[in-house]
Amino acid sequence: MELKYNGLFLATAAALYLTGCGGSNSSDTPPATERPTPPPTVFSTLSLKALQQNSCGNLPVVADVVFHKANGEFISSQQTQADGTLQSTIPLDAQHASFVYRSNNDKGDKYLQIQSVLNIKNGFEVDALVFKNYDDCGCNAINYNLEALRAEVPDHQLYGASVLPIRLGDAADEAKLCADAQQQLLFTRYEDTRKGAIFDTSQPTTITLSDAEFTAAGTLLDFGDHTFEPRELISLSSYIGNVQVYNEHVNEARYNHESYKEQNGLVIFNDLNTVNYVSTSRFNETNGFGISVSTNSYAVSKVGSEGKFIETPHITDDENLVRGYQILAESMADESGNDVAIINFSGADERINTASFTLDWEDAQQGTAKWQIITDGDDSIPNLMFGDIIPEDSVTPINMSINITLLALNSELSFEDMREAMIESQESFEKRVESKLYDGAAVYSITAE
Repeated sequence: MELKYNGLFLATAAALYLTGCGGSNSSDTPPATERPTPPPTVFSTLSLKALQQNSCGNLPVVADVVFHKANGEFISSQQTQADGTLQSTIPLDAQHASFVYRSNNDKGDKYLQIQSVLNIKNGFEVDALVFKNYDDCGCNAINYNLEALRAEVPDHQLYGASVLPIRLGDAADEAKLCADAQQQLLFTRYEDTRKGAIFDTSQPTTITLSDAEFTAAGTLLDFGDHTFEPRELISLSSYIGNVQVYNEHVNEARYNHESYKEQNGLVIFNDLNTVNYVSTSRFNETNGFGISVSTNSYAVSKVGSEGKFIETPHITDDENLVRGYQILAESMADESGNDVAIINFSGADERINTASFTLDWEDAQQGTAKWQIITDGDDSIPNLMFGDIIPEDSVTPINMSINITLLALNSELSFEDMREAMIESQESFEKRVESKLYDGAAVYSITAE
């Protein structure tokens, strides 16, 4: 698909090239015993398992695997098996690969998802390649019965059973929560004491709360002398296994309010064996010439058992970053070259080791479409062609948006190995923790639509 633009317009082209080889019957051919021995042909390996994922879990899917030449020309395609797996050799003339998955949700809406990885000539092996499952899992109706807890500790507040803290002395008999996770962390607070517990929310039920269940002591996060940037948000996420059991946000107004540290500071519970990450995010949005441009910068840190962490610096937003976006925009507007888009952020923050280029659009035949291309931050994206997998006359996009995301991941691996680890880590939170890629990671994204 050719990503050349008239405004925000996606044009599509496809081509199929057949290659072959032949020999000569010339009488000048030396006898077999005199022929030089050619070097052995070595094929690289492609191995993967395709999954679709939502909050209910992962399911294997059948996806198309497309091989492209260095210039993007279509070579051939295969499909994963019913269990999502594919073990294959990579064609000798293949340089890039794309993974294509079509689906319908339970409402009949159509979706097209494409993930392209450049420069796979040396092989590509991942335990999991994850596509989004657009079916809605719904949530479980949980009724927390507060009568016993209210009688025992009427001067406490309860967190997690509703959007706002519940003052138990003034509480109703029940607090109703629609939980989409299998477990939920709740905690009570009285003055400087916070006590937490985990409750099973995997099925609709009524849970009677009592003070005896809240046994884990809370530890407040230590932000030191944190200074907020404009439109900055602090977030704390706590996980048990793959389940997010707690998620809370603090903006500048709340953080600087005199009651913040006394009443509702961000807190972790070591006795519950949670894994905790804190992030700071900065959002900005501008509009002009009929286009909306938004930026979002994240910095992620893993929280230690004492509530302490090293605050990760954000990716620097300076003239070098702007120049990278200018190079990208100019390359996409240039109709003369073979490269559709040039990703070059080599002069920006030296920590950047990955960049993803993503297109989102709507289409009468394809439905909602998303195409992500993963690069090392200094690469050229050719005109990737898909043959009959996505015919040239089947894409008429509208409502398109373009996103470029720069990642400074915690890794000293080669880009190819780090890319595989990053793709695999999307299968589960436990894999993300094991990879350590996001321990001290910084992410910067810009979206135009």
